[in-house]
Amino acid sequence: YRHRHPGVGHTVAIKRLLLTHTDLDGAGGAVVWSVGTGEPYRLIENGEVDAAVAAALKDAQVVVLADHSISWDLVPAVEAHIAAGGGFTMLDHHKSAIGLATHPWATVDLARSGAGLLYDFVGRPPAVADFAALVEDHDLWRHSDPRSAQLAALLGLLGHDRFIERFTRDPQVEFTAGELLLMEVENRRREDYIERKLTQAEVVERGGRRWAICFAEQYQSDLAEALMERLGVGATAIVNASKATVSLRGRDVDVSLIGRRFGGGGHARAAAFSAAGKDLE
Repeated sequence: YRHRHPGVGHTVAIKRLLLTHTDLDGAGGAVVWSVGTGEPYRLIENGEVDAAVAAALKDAQVVVLADHSISWDLVPAVEAHIAAGGGFTMLDHHKSAIGLATHPWATVDLARSGAGLLYDFVGRPPAVADFAALVEDHDLWRHSDPRSAQLAALLGLLGHDRFIERFTRDPQVEFTAGELLLMEVENRRREDYIERKLTQAEVVERGGRRWAICFAEQYQSDLAEALMERLGVGATAIVNASKATVSLRGRDVDVSLIGRRFGGGGHARAAAFSAAGKDLE
């Protein structure tokens, strides 16, 4: 986190640092932040939030956490950082974070995305207005604009660094011919993968609702949508065995409550939790 001051033999703490998620909402937030502020950021996974925030509080004067929430155990450290003259802002949109919204440094809005909240926070720069809206369209499962799904696909193809650099340099969501070709090839690969996984899914009934359970490591959101549409289930649980995670999607059940029960969280329609150390069956 530290930058060496030119011509001086010591390091100085950076002024502001953004910590955000690794999905499209997080990477999109990093683009919004980069365009709006030009300041550093770091992408972090769900399981490392508290540790990353604790480290950032030591290295940055102001820490902004987006699309994530801290645990209650870290609240005293945040309060101490603020009391010492530092700053901390949490911008989240998951139900699991609602309790923290009582603090003046926390904003929790279930109707927004992390990137959308960051867009407001940095002053709504016009250059990223369309980009931020598309990220929010995808993250909240509205899917009203086909470009939002294309953004998600492109993130998977380019990786975080190239994706963020590409849209920071040119936030206009106008895909090049090369990008469109890449996405076309990837779309065919995704369709083949989903068709194969549809035949492997198991349908069970729990609590009066039909669930589809499937092991898959890729395209989990698209696969969940296909499972609900094609198999007529109200909810899905997709297990990524290599990462020991379970991704939940639902239409007639609040899956965020299930995610929280197992130490995770999320939205009413989309949630997840880590299966590490748990009885997966």
